Amino acid sequence: MSVDEIAGDFSVTKVIGALHPPIDKTISEIKEYMSHTGYIPIFTTEGKRHVVQLGKFRKVEDRPKYWLNLLLFVATIITTILGYYLWFGGDLLSSVMFSFSLLTILTCHEFGHYIVSKRQGMVTSLPYFIPVPGHFIGTFGAVIRMKSIVPSRGSLLKVGMAGPLSGFLVAVPITIIGIALSEVQIAPEGASYMRLGNSLLFHLLGKVIHPHVPQGADIFLHPMAFAGWLGFLVTSMNLIPIGQLDGGHVAYSLFLRKRRYVYIPIFAGIIALGFLWLGWFIWGFLAFFLARRDPVIQDSLTPLTNKEKIYAVLPLIVLILTFIPQPITVG
Repeated sequence: MSVDEIAGDFSVTKVIGALHPPIDKTISEIKEYMSHTGYIPIFTTEGKRHVVQLGKFRKVEDRPKYWLNLLLFVATIITTILGYYLWFGGDLLSSVMFSFSLLTILTCHEFGHYIVSKRQGMVTSLPYFIPVPGHFIGTFGAVIRMKSIVPSRGSLLKVGMAGPLSGFLVAVPITIIGIALSEVQIAPEGASYMRLGNSLLFHLLGKVIHPHVPQGADIFLHPMAFAGWLGFLVTSMNLIPIGQLDGGHVAYSLFLRKRRYVYIPIFAGIIALGFLWLGWFIWGFLAFFLARRDPVIQDSLTPLTNKEKIYAVLPLIVLILTFIPQPITVG
C-alpha cells in the first residue's frame, strides 16, 4: 500500500482553453518551457475544455532517514516472529520461517512500487514497515510516501500495479513450497481451531499438491503456507479498485474521475461480505476515507496506450485469483 503526499499547495494560475493538436507534443513543449520558470503545469479538463494550472510546490528535502526505515524493519521482524510464536504455539524455527516468508512478500510488494516510481522520475521514500506487538501476525504491512506529482496516467498505472504484482509473483512460489510442507491431519473433534478461507488460486494449489484429503481431515498449514495465504489476502485487498488503494490507482489511471461510478456497488459488496467476516466492515470503513481523495496527475489529458490498457488487465486477473470472500472462520 502507498500513501500520496504532495509537498506544497497548488493552483496559482488557471488557464482554460484548447491545446493545439497533437496534444501530447504541445504538453511536452509547455512542460519544457515551464521547467525554466520554477512553475509546474498541471493538465486537466473541465467539460470539453482543456485546463492548465500553474503553481509552485515546496521543494522536497531529499534527506531520507534510512535509520528509521531500518529500525521499523527490524522491529517488524521481531514482532512477526513473536506474534506467530505466541499465538500459534510453534517453535522458534517455525516462527522465523513465517516471518521471513511474510516479510519477503511485503518487501517485494513495496519495492515494486519504489523501483517503478523512481523509474518514472518520482520522489519516493523507502518502505516504512508497521510493527504491531501482540498481533497474531505482528504487522500491518508497510507504506511508502510519494512526495511528488505523478507525471502521467501511464505512470500511475505502472506504479499502482507494480507492488501487488511483485508481491504476488513472490507469494506464489512461497505458497507452493509451504503447501508441499503442510500436513494432512484429522481435524480435532470438539476442539475449535482457526479455519482459513480459500482464494481460487490457493484452493487449486491445495488440490494439486494434496489431491487426496480424507473425510474429516484438513490441510494444516506450514508457516510458509500461512505467510503465502496472507500474501494473497493482502494482494487482493490492495487491488480493490477504490481510493488510494493500489487498485484505486489502477482504476483512476483508466477512468479518471469516472471511477467513482463503481464506488456504490463496491461499498455494497464490502458491506455484504462483512456479514461473512467482520474484518470487511473495518476495511470498508478505511476504504471510505481513502476514497475521498484523488491522485494528482500532471498530465491527465494524454490517454493510456493500447499496451498500457492490456497491462491493466493483469491486476484484475490477480484480484480474481487471490480474493477470499470469508478469510477466517472458527472450525
